[in-house]
Amino acid sequence: MIIELRSASVRYQSTGRQVLSGVDLAVGPGDLALVSGPSGGGKSTLLRLLNGLIPHAYRAEVTGEVAVGGRAVAEQSIRQLSTTVGTLLQDPHKQIVGTTVDTELAFGPENLGLSRSEIRHRIAEVTDRVGIRHLMGRATAELSGGELQMVAFAGVLVMRPQVVLVDEPLANLDLEASLRLMRALRRFVDEGGAAVVVEHRVEEILEFEPTQVLYLEDGQSHYAGNVTGFLASAPVAHVKLPFETLVERAAELPAAPGGPRRDRTSGPLAAPGGTRHDPAGTSHGPAGAAPRLDYRGVALGYGSRAVLDGVDLVLGTHERVAILGRNGAGKSTLLRAAVRLLEPLRGTVHVDGAPIAERSTPDLATTFGYVFQNPGQALFCATVGDELAFGPRNLGWPDEEIRRVSEEALRAMLLDGETDVMNRSPRTLSFGQQRRLTVALALAMRPRTLILDEPTAGQDLRTTTRFMTQVLDATESVYFITHDVDLALTSADRIVVVDGGRVVADASPAELARDADIWSRAGLRQTSLVRAIRDHVQDARGIIPHPFDLARLTPHREGTIPS
Repeated sequence: MIIELRSASVRYQSTGRQVLSGVDLAVGPGDLALVSGPSGGGKSTLLRLLNGLIPHAYRAEVTGEVAVGGRAVAEQSIRQLSTTVGTLLQDPHKQIVGTTVDTELAFGPENLGLSRSEIRHRIAEVTDRVGIRHLMGRATAELSGGELQMVAFAGVLVMRPQVVLVDEPLANLDLEASLRLMRALRRFVDEGGAAVVVEHRVEEILEFEPTQVLYLEDGQSHYAGNVTGFLASAPVAHVKLPFETLVERAAELPAAPGGPRRDRTSGPLAAPGGTRHDPAGTSHGPAGAAPRLDYRGVALGYGSRAVLDGVDLVLGTHERVAILGRNGAGKSTLLRAAVRLLEPLRGTVHVDGAPIAERSTPDLATTFGYVFQNPGQALFCATVGDELAFGPRNLGWPDEEIRRVSEEALRAMLLDGETDVMNRSPRTLSFGQQRRLTVALALAMRPRTLILDEPTAGQDLRTTTRFMTQVLDATESVYFITHDVDLALTSADRIVVVDGGRVVADASPAELARDADIWSRAGLRQTSLVRAIRDHVQDARGIIPHPFDLARLTPHREGTIPS
């Protein structure tokens, strides 16, 4: 065996929390182990045990047996372990050290003392295998989150480890990139390697034939065995299972969170007159009101390189808009312009009817709550309380009001139950919790519109459904970027698809689900939910029900979701 855990337990000294308790795992050549479970269940801690970050970098009390390559992890240095174990982190920004793709891929082999010819050979082999040769020579600072993740993966493979640990590989990747990564990983396993993959989106890993599944919840193993047994026993509302499995286990499904899906033209967030959405895909706010965001012939990019061009797009004041597209297509670039993180190369951007250049920074900060894809870009204070108070305090809010909105924001983001959370360092939170904290920071500013870049990456299904319900009801409008097409279909009123430097689709979820051509042209993931919507759901309003509701439909009969 390459990996052997027997009754492994971990308690962090910084918090005193028992994060793993009595976990067993055995992984050998040819094994692809899937580890799943709710956020905060101990999955990332498990990976830290295997790559030596615990106990060498994180202070923790470890009991039980933890062996890699036939030797106890505690007896090996991180450098020694790096020749056996390669790790792809959940956040690629934390492991990219090179300023260019070339220097990043050469970094590890150079530290092993390999010859230049061997390094060049390995890099050429890996870039072809992973499909990133076109990124060679690019500055890593200019890459999208998904592109960074593929570069980080190549940096792992170039070291030729015996086992690869992958934390949430699908969170930041489009369909084509995730297929390249998982096919390369499957090939690595088939050639005698081994892999441990942490992932909430179980359905999308199943086609790569995991040999075993470990389900962790509250730090304990609740299931260890084959895929068939896991699909029959996994909690249906905690991880993303195939839609067919939800149909088979429909009797176990809970009520859809938040009750019936609210029509975008009614409810407490909708202004009088509702939201208009014309057949051409142009969105407006309440009748007669200016749209929140209006792109007019806009080109956006970095330096002289345009990422998007000819953008004419209107986003309304009372809309839930999802942005889909490939890695590097310009999704983040499009919405960064809303808060002047970059200026248009051509054209103009208007906010609430006025040119954005005329809006002050404090004004934009209370109009838009912008949440970065990488939590590290937003977290810099010593405590969670300081983080939440930073923005409101700079706007001159009184301390009592700051405390009140901070507590409300933490409660909305399901973080209020964390022990002494206000006085904790943000770095002691899990990656998924850090993402939710950055949303809480935005909510604490009471913006009229939230802009979220991959808000649900690192979140389990239960957490995603609960906190997205809170987010969608907290502000006038929400625009969110995601690679999770099921989230887009069930949480948005409208979906915008970006591809090839242009906006190539702008439609309701139901309209988009039935347009098979755009899914293939734009490289979008056709999940089992997409197929179910296409085959069985007819809803003139274009609103898709929650999957728990949809799964209760008779699968062989077309149904109409009631208003």
